[in-house]
Amino acid sequence: MNLKYFGVWAILMLSLVCAATQQSQAATINATSCSSSAVQEAISNAQAGDVVSVPAGNCSWGSFTIQGGIHVRGAGAGTTNVTVNGTVTINKHASRSVELSGFSFSKNGGGRMFLVTGPWQHEPPLIHNNEFTVNGAQIFRYETNGGVIYNNVFRGGWDDSGLQHKIDNDSQSWSTADTLGARDTDGKRNLYVEDNVFEGMANQGTDFDDAARVVFRYNTLNNSSFNSHGLATSPVGIRHFEIYNNEFRYPDRSVNQNWHIWIRGGTGVIFDNELDDINGTQWGNKRELLLSVRAAVDGGARGCCRNWACDHQLGQNHDGNRQFLDALTIWDNAGTLAHAVEDGWSNSCGTNSSDFIQNGRDFVFSSSPKSGYTPYIYPHPLRVDVVRPNEPTDLTIIDP
Repeated sequence: MNLKYFGVWAILMLSLVCAATQQSQAATINATSCSSSAVQEAISNAQAGDVVSVPAGNCSWGSFTIQGGIHVRGAGAGTTNVTVNGTVTINKHASRSVELSGFSFSKNGGGRMFLVTGPWQHEPPLIHNNEFTVNGAQIFRYETNGGVIYNNVFRGGWDDSGLQHKIDNDSQSWSTADTLGARDTDGKRNLYVEDNVFEGMANQGTDFDDAARVVFRYNTLNNSSFNSHGLATSPVGIRHFEIYNNEFRYPDRSVNQNWHIWIRGGTGVIFDNELDDINGTQWGNKRELLLSVRAAVDGGARGCCRNWACDHQLGQNHDGNRQFLDALTIWDNAGTLAHAVEDGWSNSCGTNSSDFIQNGRDFVFSSSPKSGYTPYIYPHPLRVDVVRPNEPTDLTIIDP
């Protein structure tokens, strides 16, 4: 055998043996019930790669932590039903993805349901095949980059938040080069939100905020919106975004929904989405895409009462050394995508948002894809289940 190929063969066989050894060492730890104490006890007995199997039942959880690279797996949404009274923290692991699947979670008031945290370089969490329902609460606060959230259903009221992605004290995302599309070479640097259903969260189904690098694709939003924050309303603002192949629906025309997509900073792409016209029976006709740069008109945090461009504003990217113009590019969307540049804040600067956000410079409606951009692999290769969730038939839209 050619020594060169023998070396490749030996490395491949060693990798397979190591993988088989790791798999054989994985164990299933059965929680005695779905109660908070039983699940915590099972988690404490699990090691990286193990599955904590939680049986069917109706239980309550307080505040505790899921960590150690384990998979906490319920018997299925609608079968393992958990009311969360505190905040469950999910900590990333250095070599294994923490995984959460197979539950129906609910929370009535009292802050956030889940907090996800850990170093950017650690393995991305996998959150899939769950149902989350809140009333006067937040489902996820995501304080790290990297992860795959897929095949879930998020339900809430008008001002409830399904997913807030915010890293308050970011020191990396806005000081390093982007990982747009295929530039996220291992698929672990962006947060991938794909094949989910969002119901009734008209004001902030999502809130992509400080340092967020998000890929939002193949989701269905019923009376729910994609929201973001910029530097003026947060310490650093959204870093970049990819919004494609989503269905933005407006089935209940009595709901006070003001946008499908609101972008306040960073750069990205919006393409191949289907968008209903937001023309309500009570609240009138709204623009589906809202663009704003609050710092240009009211100072805000690190405001820019000066000439274009504001730091981290819409249409700005960063190469690790400097900020540079990189326009939001929009193409091949179906339905209605009327846009507006917002000037609705109190104006203490004497400037206009339209001076800072201009069509053809900071955002571009194009007849072709963004030059040099290639989407990352879909479905995400870390996924273990690629079946889309069924859309709920018993829609209840909560409106103030």
